[in-house]
Amino acid sequence: MKITIHRGKNQIGGCITEIESMSGCKIIIDLGHNLPKGDKESVDEYASEEAVAKLTDGVSDIFYTHDHGDHVGLFQFVPEGKNQYIGPLALSMMQKRNEYLLHIEEYKSSCENKLNKLAKFKTYKIARPINAGDIRVTPFAVSHSATDSYMLLVECDGKRVLHTGDFREHGYTGGKLIDVIEKYGIAGNIDVLITEGTNIGQADKKVMPEAEVQEEMLRVMKNYKNVFVLSSSADADRLESIWSAHKRRRCRPFVCDYYQKQAMAAIAEARKGMGRYYQFEGKKIYPYCSENVTLVNWMKDKGFTMMIRRSVKFQGYLDEILPWCRPEDTCLVYSQFRGYIFPWHEAFSEQTKAFVDQFPNSEYAHTSGHASKETLEKVCEAVNPKTAIIPIHKNAEADFRLLDISEELKSKIVECKTDIDGIKIVVN
Repeated sequence: MKITIHRGKNQIGGCITEIESMSGCKIIIDLGHNLPKGDKESVDEYASEEAVAKLTDGVSDIFYTHDHGDHVGLFQFVPEGKNQYIGPLALSMMQKRNEYLLHIEEYKSSCENKLNKLAKFKTYKIARPINAGDIRVTPFAVSHSATDSYMLLVECDGKRVLHTGDFREHGYTGGKLIDVIEKYGIAGNIDVLITEGTNIGQADKKVMPEAEVQEEMLRVMKNYKNVFVLSSSADADRLESIWSAHKRRRCRPFVCDYYQKQAMAAIAEARKGMGRYYQFEGKKIYPYCSENVTLVNWMKDKGFTMMIRRSVKFQGYLDEILPWCRPEDTCLVYSQFRGYIFPWHEAFSEQTKAFVDQFPNSEYAHTSGHASKETLEKVCEAVNPKTAIIPIHKNAEADFRLLDISEELKSKIVECKTDIDGIKIVVN
């Protein structure tokens, strides 16, 4: 077996991992686009058909852990004839996103190409193996800020590799993480663990449970009549936090746009009968329209919860709504990464900061989509790989040896080229 980390050792996002069997069968896990730096366009040497064709030469199947752009963002460049796999709900969300953007002229051509590619995608069934030549891949659901995320068990040449993708314990369903590792015979039965390390080096960072985010949302909704929420439209856990907090405040409408309503409907349908979470009631979700006088008057009278995005369309909505909102009654809940609005951060966006600053009041209610240091420690100890731990999706200065794990496990951390126990590891 050969494992090649094409990208991800010293950066968050843009992850690309290749696994090749002794017979020459090749698969790729995640084909991610580099993350942008603030308002600048992302620079990515692989963002072309020629580059991806070269990268995927000899690869039969590509498996995506989830639908965030830094993991799936190069899918449209993949040559015909190669299988691409992702979770069924994640696929639906990607299709809805591109169908929405299709109506914007500057995105039309790109979205048409993406939708044609997505129409040929194949999807996972939890714990059902997929054969790619003599390589077998089995997906297991994990909690992450992307809806429908997976870790992948890869088996070939008598070896077993666990690629965690991005994951966490502090989401609504994250508590099942260690149970899954134990239930499916993963614990103590893995040769190589490939795992994210986004929060390594941030030991002092408080990772708030998603349930606490809901309580923060509720606190703001109690204090303000008019509440705007700037958040991802595709994070099922965050949508659950906003929705459930809103339901605990009576008489106010829940307002969004048609795309956000469709996204919530898709999540609710996919999760029907699977527990109490994500049961969004479509008839109680109202797309904003200035011509809907009944809705506008209801918002003026009782207040509202309104999900928004930073876009020309939503700025138009705000230009209509904010003038009749009393400043002391009005607040924005900023529910995204704070680096976007901190001028000293490399991810700082002047456009996002200006968008946030137009609100008279703002509050912060957010939590990481990634595993805390403590969760990473639990996973490393539970999986207890026989041969190697390969850290990816981390900053260059992040050191996995800072984890409170056994010295034996620390000795198995691999961040450079090596041959060990019949496994060739290449870290670019």
